[in-house]
Amino acid sequence: MACPGQPSSARAIRPPADAAVPALQNSTKAILALTFAYILSQFFRSFLAVIAPELMTDLDLTPAQFGWLSSVFFLAFGAAQIPVGIAFDRYGVGRPTTILLGVGVVGAALFAVTPNAALAMLAQVALGFACAPIFMALMYYSANHLPEPRFVQTVTLTSAIGTAGAFMAAAPLGWATYLFGWRPALAMAAVMTLLAMLGVWRFVRDGRIGDGPQESAGETARACLAVLRLPVLWTLIPACLALAAGITFRNAWGGPYLSDVFGLDAVARGEAMTVASLCGLLSAFAVPLLVRRWNTKPIATVWLAMTFLGAAALALLPAADVLVSVGLISLLFTIGNIHPLLMTQGKGVLPAAARGRGFGVLNSFVFLGYAIASAGFGWIAETATGAGYAPAGVFAWIFAAAAIALLAALLPYLWSPRPPRPPRPR
Repeated sequence: MACPGQPSSARAIRPPADAAVPALQNSTKAILALTFAYILSQFFRSFLAVIAPELMTDLDLTPAQFGWLSSVFFLAFGAAQIPVGIAFDRYGVGRPTTILLGVGVVGAALFAVTPNAALAMLAQVALGFACAPIFMALMYYSANHLPEPRFVQTVTLTSAIGTAGAFMAAAPLGWATYLFGWRPALAMAAVMTLLAMLGVWRFVRDGRIGDGPQESAGETARACLAVLRLPVLWTLIPACLALAAGITFRNAWGGPYLSDVFGLDAVARGEAMTVASLCGLLSAFAVPLLVRRWNTKPIATVWLAMTFLGAAALALLPAADVLVSVGLISLLFTIGNIHPLLMTQGKGVLPAAARGRGFGVLNSFVFLGYAIASAGFGWIAETATGAGYAPAGVFAWIFAAAAIALLAALLPYLWSPRPPRPPRPR
């Protein structure tokens, strides 16, 4: 397997013409199975925001502990990215993803019955590992099994469909929590994760790309470091880190903000998060249309600038109006839609044989950012509360930190590579 920066002899084997239709049908089934798993991945990233106050009461969590409860999910998620990328390079997408989804079934079931914070964090770690391969699996499988004109369209479309998981973790979860409690809702999520695991096991039947010799552990480590030595990736990495600065308000901290500052209950918080999820869903479906007309870089640049302004406005006026605040949180949540655009830019500079580990490196920074934001916002909340700030003042500091992170991502991104526009699909 070639290292980044070296010519690669690995190529996907092109099927004969009479096998093209069955191959396309198999690829479609595999992508659908992975998309269903991605919907659940988005649910598990987002569900804490709606049930946060009830969860903090039931498990007796401090703000810092709640921050860590969200953070350990993303720490596990990020830590798994490079090993998962290496596993994809060696074994294909199907087997590693199936195994980790099995871990997720256990994690969701454990969360549903957890009596304390320690087991909840263990469950979150398991869920982080389970969700770690899903989006990268979609990227990797599509890159190796679809023609170039369909790749960007497929990845942006499946990414948009996946945001339905965040929608499920909004009003439906809020109503389920109000009617039945959060534990039965998590038990149902465990059942859905089992179905996703079976779907991936049944339909994602791929293998290793290329026929070169396997790498040793040392060669693998050096190849991953070689990916990080590509200077162009460091124009993308700050943006990967900063995605969390917006998304974490939908995934975790939006619920406490709306509860503490505006006094919203679980149903109202669920409805507010539904608005955020709907904005994310609609804007995500707009991305495939936008990339037909414009290059990925200007789209992502404008999005980073808009979310920076939204975070700055919330920092200045955190308690001005609940409708305005929900609208600005919705804007911040949409920053996640540039994730596939960043990965597409990364694809353009990564050798094919190192694509799995390259995606893994970029995704590691995405979810390292989530972990830093979740725990960091918890630390800010606890410190500001201890200093005597009112809830609005506490969240003003949190929003200010988000704005700084987004600005720090935007500036180097201006020097990122401008990928060529792919040809229009016929």
